[in-house]
Amino acid sequence: MNRWVSGAATALLVLTIVVAAALAAAWIALPLDGTTITIDGETFSLANLSGGQAAAAFAIALVVTLAALVVAAIAVVLGLVVAVLGIGVGVLATVASLALVASPFLLVGWLVWRAVRRPPAAPVAPA
Repeated sequence: MNRWVSGAATALLVLTIVVAAALAAAWIALPLDGTTITIDGETFSLANLSGGQAAAAFAIALVVTLAALVVAAIAVVLGLVVAVLGIGVGVLATVASLALVASPFLLVGWLVWRAVRRPPAAPVAPA
């Protein structure tokens, strides 16, 4: 379990670095002049953000992006688990119905086998 947790932590760290690099590249490459955010009636332009505000906006964007990626991964895993369980229930229902259909044939075959087999030899008593 400890190896799994450390692997997940490493993967999350790598994901954080990749997302941070992608956000930094987008922040530098994209035009921010017309990009505005309105919170409680107050409008902020991303082009007018300075030092601390820009760092906070970058950190918030990083956290939100990572949260969205983790939620999407959990949704995919949950969907796969539900699909596997559904397939398992379907296979179980198919096997049960085939067993129900085949049971009279198996019973007749067993009865015929019992009727035609030789009786077991009597054990030899030691002299």
